[in-house]
Amino acid sequence: MAGEHAYEPLSVEDGVPAKQARKRRLHLVQLPAQLARSRLVLSFGLVFFGLLCLPILRLHLRPPRQADFLPAENPYFHTGEIWTHNDEVSARLDRCASLGLLRATADPPPPLSVEEEARYASEGCGTNATTIIILSSLWFAEAFSGSSNAGEAIYAQSVISTLNYHGYAYMFSSLGWWNHDMRKTSEIFHRHRANVRAVLADPEQVDVCWHLTEQECVKTEENPEGIEAWRLLSFWYWDDPGNPLGAQFTLSPSPRNDNHFLSFSIEPTCHRLPFVPHSRRASPPQAYLLAKQVHYLDDTPAFSWTLPALVDLEREFGISVVGGMVDDDEATSKAVDAAGLTNLGRLGKMEFYEELASSFVLVGVGRPRISPSPWDALCMGLPFINPILEWDENDPSNRSKWHAQQWHMTDLDPPYVYSVKTHDLIGLRRAIHAALTHPIDSWIPDYMRFDFAAARMAEVVEADWRAKAEVILQDRVRTGQGELFIL
Repeated sequence: MAGEHAYEPLSVEDGVPAKQARKRRLHLVQLPAQLARSRLVLSFGLVFFGLLCLPILRLHLRPPRQADFLPAENPYFHTGEIWTHNDEVSARLDRCASLGLLRATADPPPPLSVEEEARYASEGCGTNATTIIILSSLWFAEAFSGSSNAGEAIYAQSVISTLNYHGYAYMFSSLGWWNHDMRKTSEIFHRHRANVRAVLADPEQVDVCWHLTEQECVKTEENPEGIEAWRLLSFWYWDDPGNPLGAQFTLSPSPRNDNHFLSFSIEPTCHRLPFVPHSRRASPPQAYLLAKQVHYLDDTPAFSWTLPALVDLEREFGISVVGGMVDDDEATSKAVDAAGLTNLGRLGKMEFYEELASSFVLVGVGRPRISPSPWDALCMGLPFINPILEWDENDPSNRSKWHAQQWHMTDLDPPYVYSVKTHDLIGLRRAIHAALTHPIDSWIPDYMRFDFAAARMAEVVEADWRAKAEVILQDRVRTGQGELFIL
């Protein structure tokens, strides 16, 4: 096999060979010789028929799901129409004002007594319920409308969930894709300025607010009624700063950069489906590819493995390699079909979660970068094979020099994450064997649990951003470096 394929069969030192272990798990026994001979002709016929039907059966006869494999509700998130939601919030605030129960909450007000807060809250006018966060970023609108499964939208959904948990009010102001106009944000701010605590905007929107003076967005000497610069927080999924005030005013979901850490939680979404015991998962065992587009498996170095290597994994370990990919590349789609790999096509969010929950491992292929799906996998009891795309040739074990498909996971070890250098097909094979023979339970990092994310959200809403900005302004005035602004 070493001459034919990129890797060799398992040695005794690697552990019990996968095929023998699988036979024991399935409790296969030998048929009595007389019974086997009496059914020889029928067996040949069934085998021949099965070979003819195999491609159809693999695609259409999916493993049976658990009878109780039904999604629960996320109690802190629901989808809806953004402008209808905004109208409902405005109507409630107007009602509070008519009742004389609308306090100014743009800055944290003095706390009410327990009895007073309860009286205000009974009318929908409690402190948090009248504290508005303007969600300007496109990704909040995408999440709320349920129209995107991108990592940014998943992060936005988590933020909305934590706002709902605390009972904060929020309003949307995105005007759609590639439209960074901030006039809707300014309109909401001016109508409810006594109650707007902060604005969470895309970096491009913040840039528009700061620098397109005709929009009269940010507060300046010429526009004294504008939004204070320190209320504008950049909502940014990536690691670099995205705000004129720097990393402190850039909210990001990872603790591994200098931005302000606003965690996101996959816990409510992941736990919508019950944990599937490994004994009840797909048979043959299913390895799921982290690839939503078929061109990620094209014949270029950007694909971390090869199609023949994936087929060899199926043969050696008796597994099924499956993906849910959009056919966006005709040549690659034909190659995937010719290899006999299963492509389920475009999957809905819950269909994707069901496939994950029935698999034993999630296999990265080099793209897309920094997807949140590996975190979902760990929550559902699947380890992740994380391709290392770049490393220091002189110090290959130095993780600080690694650039991986999910670079926020390079500090995690087996049995949760298997970091394998791209194009190392022997390393891939060993990782598949380890994942198959060392199943894991559901695992979520502490900083991605919902209570942690909710606490971080409260910290963002209640923080003294003006004081933070004042320190930055004083430093810029002193050094003469950096763009100045009005507090």
